[in-house]
Amino acid sequence: MTRLPLSPLVAGTVRLEAGAARYLSRVLRLRSGDTIEVFDPKAGVSATAVVRVDGEQVDLEVGETVAAPRRAPLVLVQGYPKGDKLADVVRDATEIGATLVIPALCARSVARPGEDRAAAKQARLAKVAEEAARQCGRTEAPVVLAPLPWVEALAVAQAHTEHGVVLWERATVPFAPSAGPLAVCIGPEGGLEPAEVEAAEAVGFVTRSLGDTILRTETAATVALGAVMVARGLYASARSD
Repeated sequence: MTRLPLSPLVAGTVRLEAGAARYLSRVLRLRSGDTIEVFDPKAGVSATAVVRVDGEQVDLEVGETVAAPRRAPLVLVQGYPKGDKLADVVRDATEIGATLVIPALCARSVARPGEDRAAAKQARLAKVAEEAARQCGRTEAPVVLAPLPWVEALAVAQAHTEHGVVLWERATVPFAPSAGPLAVCIGPEGGLEPAEVEAAEAVGFVTRSLGDTILRTETAATVALGAVMVARGLYASARSD
């Protein structure tokens, strides 16, 4: 079934704006009486809607909204990277299935957000997550927190999950994710200090390896979360979420 993002999503008659109307009627060639699914990634709800086409205008008769099934928590603790890499990480993490993204300020984090721009930066990253959720068809976008010191980020991650994994280039045990709630922790450029790894181990997290090559911080996030999605068997049904 065709899926269309629509926010805010409420039951009743909704007239689509011109771009969405053209997409349904000209690109998808939908006609009056066809049924689609509409979803609101910000509110985490979806509904069935009947299409009504009248020339250039397209209306939707939206049924009752229902809450989307909740994903098992998948938390990404991402060492704060340089430049605009964090936006790329948030975008990919959203597409792959993260439910919470926590930027972490680490000893080797070169970039550090100024307090005067922190709120604007967080709002922009939340917007990136919402847009990525709409594009990939996720009903609910992940929450993106403001940057936290490494130890505080670990504490928040621990509160949301049953298990935590720190991906570290010195680890020898391969990363083999399980299907349950999980926190995946990745350092910034330059990696994590041994003391930071010890802090994670002190709260019950384990160190794991992604292989014998050292990945970029943004690449490591994508690889690790992708492995979790495969372990959960969610790729085959990704379009139904």
